Amino acid sequence: MRLFLGGKVIRVEVLDDKGKIIVTSEKNFILPKNMDDGDSIVIIKGRNLPDLEYNSIVSVVTTTKTNDRIMYTGAVAVSIDTQLNIKILCNDDMQLLKERRRFFKIKTNEKGRVLFYIRDEKTVRFDDPPEIIVRDINVGGIFFSCEEEFMAGDTVCADIDLFKDCPLNAAVKVLRVQREADGSIKGYGCAFDTLTGAQEDTIGRYILKSQSEQRRLDAEKEE
Repeated sequence: MRLFLGGKVIRVEVLDDKGKIIVTSEKNFILPKNMDDGDSIVIIKGRNLPDLEYNSIVSVVTTTKTNDRIMYTGAVAVSIDTQLNIKILCNDDMQLLKERRRFFKIKTNEKGRVLFYIRDEKTVRFDDPPEIIVRDINVGGIFFSCEEEFMAGDTVCADIDLFKDCPLNAAVKVLRVQREADGSIKGYGCAFDTLTGAQEDTIGRYILKSQSEQRRLDAEKEE
């Protein structure tokens, strides 16, 4: 899957000829092993899918867990209430969509705790781990607040309660200390030091869950 730059695809969108999103799927899709194949078919399953004209031209946008987004040109091959098949056309039209940020960030308010931190090669451990509040997160890093004070350059090891049954344990590097107008510390902007594939998946699942919940709330407000 050479064209899936960020690895695992977590979302597929179908756009009409005016660029309007007509279908979004975050799990009920099947992608070909190689989008370069001349017989590539993208399959989306669901309920109440739109009725699209056979052979009409659409755009297919794949999004990976690191927010690499690639747009392909396709033609509708099958369009029924429960399934949409799109044949990918010549990939000369393939586009890597540029984002303002490489990693999609979401606001949050999840709790966690600092187990230890490293400063100037010295490790400081806590008998009573101080609590942190994660204010935003993406697969690149987090911004958190804490009563314990840290410095730019510190490496902080934290448990973050993204999922109750599977807390995220990861090391982050403090890149900046953000202060309020009065000089008090608002929080710490950090980059993940290293992440395993499983940890990236955990963050990706959390972001998708949060996005789905926000869309549900927005839909309820519109009603």
